[in-house]
Amino acid sequence: MSQRLEVFQSLWAMELRRPDGFTWSDEEKFGMIAEAGYDGVALDFAWNDIEDARKHLPLMQKYNLGCALIAFPATAQDLQGVIDLAADFDTRYIAVNARYFPWTPAEAVPRVQDWLEMGQRAGIPVYLETHRLTLTNDVVFTLDLLDLIPELELVADLSHIVVAREFPEPVDELHNGWIDRVLRRSASLQGRISNREQIQVPLNFSQHIYWERQYAQWWKQGIQYWRERNDENAVMNFLCELGPPPYAITDKNGEELSDRWQEALVLKKRIQDVWHSLENDNAVAE
Repeated sequence: MSQRLEVFQSLWAMELRRPDGFTWSDEEKFGMIAEAGYDGVALDFAWNDIEDARKHLPLMQKYNLGCALIAFPATAQDLQGVIDLAADFDTRYIAVNARYFPWTPAEAVPRVQDWLEMGQRAGIPVYLETHRLTLTNDVVFTLDLLDLIPELELVADLSHIVVAREFPEPVDELHNGWIDRVLRRSASLQGRISNREQIQVPLNFSQHIYWERQYAQWWKQGIQYWRERNDENAVMNFLCELGPPPYAITDKNGEELSDRWQEALVLKKRIQDVWHSLENDNAVAE
């Protein structure tokens, strides 16, 4: 066997929230995801409770889709419910967006270690996701936490870091260094492109080309770091997570400026191309 890339689609990203009220049924969503060749689906607990998520299990099984769980716990009890659910699904990992706000990284260590140990006991990897309005809201705080917990790995949603710290354009050595440290400890990547002011910008708009290229470079570096430190049978996850409004930018009528479903397919193809290019580079080097 050799290292593999799995690309998932976020179920939250399948919400349309159009002004006319049109949406896809759950059956249509899962059918589209499977037909497009995704390996799995991420279920998000920011807006849905655990029992609501459980109803998706028959569709995930019907379409043979893997699962990632995106959780927003504050306590160990909060996370336990997600871990219990994970045992019923073919769950690759749990991404923790901790609604927990200690003043210093040192204060956070016991609770984060508890979460990691809960995942170990259940046999399901638990990672912290970089996300605003969570424990990892600030990248410097997060880097200090990584230093304090050597076993901690991240789900890297770099868009939150760029917006929260209002990165300069072009990105300078200091800020690139922060991202590099995050990527060196990232077990998974999330697919969304921001600029320094907007959390999610449309693809192929000329004013956003710089950021598309910058993210492509970061993702390539993150994948390379992952490949170097994991064994030959490891599987990396990339999650396409282009959120509905207000993440997606809309016009004065509430209509989105671009087609997120098509853009997710573009990101899927791009990251697969990056993976294959690195495979080829490594094969030549050997």
